[in-house]
Amino acid sequence: MVKVKRWIKGGELNESNVDQDSILDDCGNLLDKSCSHEILGEVVFEGDDGKFYVITVEAVIAEGNPDYIKSVLEEEDE
Repeated sequence: MVKVKRWIKGGELNESNVDQDSILDDCGNLLDKSCSHEILGEVVFEGDDGKFYVITVEAVIAEGNPDYIKSVLEEEDE
């Protein structure tokens, strides 16, 4: 589990979140408040492989692209 060492930018998230579980809970609450389920509506389809699929809107924690991170840090230093 990833824990927050320091926040650079928190966006709409509560920067008192200290780990990925609390961040994702916060994201889920923000998505619910924004009615994110209405963005795509209910989507279910069957693929040619016989499996059924759904499409959802969600928050994902991913490692940042180094070029993007560099530019964000440079902005913060200005």
